[in-house]
Amino acid sequence: MPSACLDALGDGQWHVPPGPPHRQRSQAGCTNRWRLARLLAGDMLGQAQAWRAFSLTHQTTKSADTLQRCDILSSQDLPLLLTNTPPLAAASRHTGPSVHPCPEESFYLLSQEVTQSAKPDAVLQCLGSMWELHWPFLSRSETLAELYVNRKKQRNTLLQNRAGCSWTRTSGWRSGAGRWGQMLREDGGIMGMSQGSLRWPTLLQLTVHDHSITKEAVSFALRTLYRPAECTEQWGGAVLSAAVLFGLPQLYQRCLDEMMANITSSTVCGFHQVSCKHKQTGLQGACEHWLELFLVTDLSSHIGLKDLPFDLLLKTLRCPRVFAVSEYDLLQTVLTWIYLQFHSSDHTLPSHSKVIGLFCRTAGVFLEQPVGHKYVPLFQALRLHAITERHHVEEIEKMNLLPRSWLLLTFSSHYHSIHSGGDMHLTNFSKHSVRFGMIVGGELQDTTRAIGLYGFYFLLKASRVGDGDEFGFSMERLRHWDPALTESCRRTQPFSMRAERRVCYQISVQSCVNGEWRENSSGVISQVFGLSKRCCRSEVLNVGGLSIPLRVTFALAFPMPCRCDAVTL
Repeated sequence: MPSACLDALGDGQWHVPPGPPHRQRSQAGCTNRWRLARLLAGDMLGQAQAWRAFSLTHQTTKSADTLQRCDILSSQDLPLLLTNTPPLAAASRHTGPSVHPCPEESFYLLSQEVTQSAKPDAVLQCLGSMWELHWPFLSRSETLAELYVNRKKQRNTLLQNRAGCSWTRTSGWRSGAGRWGQMLREDGGIMGMSQGSLRWPTLLQLTVHDHSITKEAVSFALRTLYRPAECTEQWGGAVLSAAVLFGLPQLYQRCLDEMMANITSSTVCGFHQVSCKHKQTGLQGACEHWLELFLVTDLSSHIGLKDLPFDLLLKTLRCPRVFAVSEYDLLQTVLTWIYLQFHSSDHTLPSHSKVIGLFCRTAGVFLEQPVGHKYVPLFQALRLHAITERHHVEEIEKMNLLPRSWLLLTFSSHYHSIHSGGDMHLTNFSKHSVRFGMIVGGELQDTTRAIGLYGFYFLLKASRVGDGDEFGFSMERLRHWDPALTESCRRTQPFSMRAERRVCYQISVQSCVNGEWRENSSGVISQVFGLSKRCCRSEVLNVGGLSIPLRVTFALAFPMPCRCDAVTL
């Protein structure tokens, strides 16, 4: 600072000459930082110094003694600082390390903004922190209102005649549990008598036994008392449990609605666990339906697959509505899930070769080992007989995964079906049919897929009807030289010489309409498919009111001629 602006005192100290009243600065704490008595929009130096002082204070809130020594910025300065900070300074402030305020700070700033820095009526001690509350807002909570009323009934008037015992309001997030707790316990933890305009707040103690509740959830739940439209970045079990803790039915329902609308690969496992904990059958059913649709297409390519519980995975595999492009994709999903159970510390999905290598290196058959016994129901829920591609069958044989008796039964079934014109040992269509999935999206008029099963080939087709939201779904038999089949398929796959083949089939379409997934099905149809144009095409399933993307499943089965009527549909 220039010497012309300073006067030297006789004791060798310096002082700042008095200036205009609105520009006079006062020293902040015991440091050399100075600030104006009233922050101005153009006082960049004062704002920067004040914010730095606040940051240092916030970083040293470890104990009540430390707070008292580092009391640089008062609670009255922070709202003034935030309201008078220009956009440029505010932008620079958020680029520092304190981008996300602590939960206590977030609640304090909002409550002071809503109440215009009014004195608290109660101080809540919860999760090791103190939260300043005001009666008009805490009364919205059933739990807090009951605590407050009961506490007031127990109060006894205490005379406070101690010298210098007047209460000076400080911020709850900056005071800490030690300081507020000491002050209020000296008062007996109850409402004392008023002294002029100052009075002691009521101490409310709330013990949290649910370990899923975090300070962030408590802060958000308390903020909704002051501002019901307040939002959080993460809706989940912590917020739902906090709503139960404080008795906030509106927040509880709002959290459920947000969770229902935000089921993804990263949240579905946690949301399902929460739904079981709180017995929310609606949310539980939504999570299970999501898994039926997206287990293979989404969750299997996300690291969140390792958090999927065993029972929920088994239930999804047993569901006849589970969507997969092929049955082999379901097997691959199960193998990846088992791999992640043995490598729970991995944060990335393993490659397919790495998963296969785990079972190839197993000493003995995996499912016959003690460590693999509990996974047997998963493979029993799979339709292994529906995996007919040669390289997939060779891969299963190479792995030490299935018992020899399982492999012998599966391969014998394939051999019998190929040499008997496709006849399958079919007793229950919903459990034994072979499923082929197709995703319809974009603006294409037609979506097709060629498939083969035991020497018979079909073209699966989804066509848009006109320019509206109606689609038609059908399948037609192909000759083995049809251009729709790939060259490798014609060269390596077997083909049947039978002119006619009775087929039981079912076409199912699942689409999201107005935020809700709906299913349309043709039901199980039995039809003879020939090679002429008159009898090579199935019945057409026309469905209107659909919105893309669509998930279409074609289930096929070839019943034996003498047992067509004995098949359970």
